[in-house]
Amino acid sequence: MQEKILLVAATELEIKPLNSFLKEQRNIDVLIAGIGSASTAYWLTRQLARERYALVLQAGISGSFVNSHAPGTVVVVQNECFGDLGVVEAGCRKSVFDLQLASEDAPPFTGGRLQNPHRRLMELTGLAPVSGVTINEITTAADTVRYFKDQLGAEIESMEGAALHYVAIMEQVPFLQVRAVSNYVGERDKAKWALKASVSNLAEHTERLLKLFTTLP
Repeated sequence: MQEKILLVAATELEIKPLNSFLKEQRNIDVLIAGIGSASTAYWLTRQLARERYALVLQAGISGSFVNSHAPGTVVVVQNECFGDLGVVEAGCRKSVFDLQLASEDAPPFTGGRLQNPHRRLMELTGLAPVSGVTINEITTAADTVRYFKDQLGAEIESMEGAALHYVAIMEQVPFLQVRAVSNYVGERDKAKWALKASVSNLAEHTERLLKLFTTLP
């Protein structure tokens, strides 16, 4: 790719192992967009208003709902949704689509989800494609875990992914969201987390992908 690539992360920690590599790259810009959907949406939109990119690559850690994506696993997110966009009433969660407050096919949504349409880019990553859910607080409650997993079909959870998908689809910018699993959702014993391994694996795959995409015609 002759044009620039934008690497987006919520925190410096998530891409810290890439510092030496990134300092040598002229066609890669880095955006530390902050934690949560609002911060990511604002800073990403602001950056895209300043400059256009051939690709926006979001790299970060995540929690997993499924055993098939154990801590340390790196995945690419094929679709996203906002897990806390709706209501909790009498112990039951409903989305804005369930409440008929919004159409599930109103852009940028398709069937109530934020689909990455760039299948070739996802295939080129060589990573397992997953469904994600984004929420502005870390999930710990068992009933919420069940809702995200069983009702929304989420395999991983982050605090920024849906914001990337929303903005990039609306701005018609090619994008990828790459996540390394650091823990199982709901597990609060950090001794069981694989934070160090997830950051290391994330850096390895992110560097590989940046090298790949910067050399594509």
